[in-house]
Parts: sequence; C-alpha cells; structure tokens
Amino acid sequence: MQNIEECRDKIFILLGKQLIRFQTVEMRLKSLLKLNRSISFEKNSAPLITEPLVNNHTLGGLSSKALSSLFIRTQQDENSIANDVKNSIRIDMRVEFNLSECSYQQLNSQLQEFVADRNFVTHHFQEKFNLSVLDECHNAIDFLLLLEKKHKPFLDQFEQYCLTAQTGIDAQISYLKSNLFKTHFIFPVDEIYQEIKTQIENNHKNNGWISLTTIAAIILNKFPDSNKKIKLEYGFKNLHDLVLNSGLFLLKSEPTLKGERILIKLNNQDVNFTVIEK
Repeated sequence: MQNIEECRDKIFILLGKQLIRFQTVEMRLKSLLKLNRSISFEKNSAPLITEPLVNNHTLGGLSSKALSSLFIRTQQDENSIANDVKNSIRIDMRVEFNLSECSYQQLNSQLQEFVADRNFVTHHFQEKFNLSVLDECHNAIDFLLLLEKKHKPFLDQFEQYCLTAQTGIDAQISYLKSNLFKTHFIFPVDEIYQEIKTQIENNHKNNGWISLTTIAAIILNKFPDSNKKIKLEYGFKNLHDLVLNSGLFLLKSEPTLKGERILIKLNNQDVNFTVIEK
C-alpha cells in the first residue's frame, strides 16, 4: 500500500503531464490561428504581415475562435484578412478544416470539456482534493487517470489536425518556391505578358477571344528570345506551355477545317492555391 508521500509524488507527476497537455493544445491553437495571415508586398517596403491577434487569448477564447475560423461545418466564403492595398501584391494564407455536422458538434463538445477540465485543474483541484488525507490522494489519482483517458480521443484527433495543417503549410511553402508561383506573381509585369495583354485587349472580335497561334507568332516576332527566356526564368518549355498550364489565361478550343485551334483570354480572377486533404 502506498504511503501519502508516494501518492503525492504520483499526483504531481500526473498533474504535470495534464498541465503540459493543456498548454500544448493552447500553444498549437495559437499557431494554427496565426497561419491565417496576409502578406503584402509594396515597392521599396518590407513585407507587411497581418495575422490574428491571439497571444493574450485564454484556452477558452482560443477554442471559440478556432470553432468559428479553423473548424467549420460548411464551406464558407473566404474573408480577406487584410484590406486591399493598391499597387501591391498580397498573399492570403488560410488553413481551415471542413467538418461534417456530427464531427463539428463532437469537436465542440470535446473542446468545451477540455477547457472546463483545464479550469478545474488549474483553479479548483486543491479545493476538491485534500492532499493531506490518504484516501483523497487516491481519489485524486483516480480522477487524473480518468481525465487522461477521457481526453485521449480528443488529443489524438487534434494531433491529426495539426499534422494535416503542417502538410498544407509545407505544400504552400513548396508552391512559394516553385516556378508556378514565380509565374503567377512576376510574369504579369514581364514585357511578354504585357504585350499579350495588349493584343487581347485590342482584339474586338470573337468576344475578345484570340488564337494562341496568333499570339505566339506576334510574341516571337517582337521578342525572338521569348521562348528561351520563359524556359530559363519561369520553368515552362515555351510560350505555348506557359499559356496552357500556368492558369493565367482562360482557354477554349474552336473547331476548324483542319481540326481545332486554341483561343485565349486573360484570367483576371485571383490566383488561388488550395490543398485538399483526402
């Protein structure tokens, strides 16, 4: 039979482990929420990073914010984190988990219980258990072991959410380092793109659609080294490859007597990069 000192030692070990779990969830929620940020680049200025202010939030506040912006029941329209800044490039990074109604309610319940248990252990544990009494020490040990078992499913699932978020961030970082990112954010100010834009905007036939073959001939005539430049600076084989695969242009095919031809327009929509976890 354990004496009271041995029981207390076990209680302190279990309490320490439990407090670390509470703090780990709190820190990870802050990190996840901060992933939803905007980075604005203006000429001759350092990048401006705007992210949610969560450093002073308690676990309860973080849980509420996470349930409204990270863990959502249905696909929501993305709200900009920062206001548009003219003459700048802005990258919005967003992490969210689309849950079924059942999964959302389960997570909501688990988070509420986790917060309530954290508050109890932090503020009322010694009021509940008199650690000078051996029987109450045993009760405290049973309570902490039961708490550990109770929270395990939530903590395991939360760990998976964090791993999924990390995978998404790694994919975004890879994208930011890729030729595709360079094409999306640098090629539009390139003289080649500007010439394509001019040709498309000056084309008043066929509802603005223009033949890719025509565009390619114009560009090659004006910029003889254009294909070489595109390969070296943007990683595409040539202009045709860039137009067809960069996402910067709208495409459609049109039948001709000899087969078909590709028509293009500018794609003026925002460039979105989404990682879908299957």
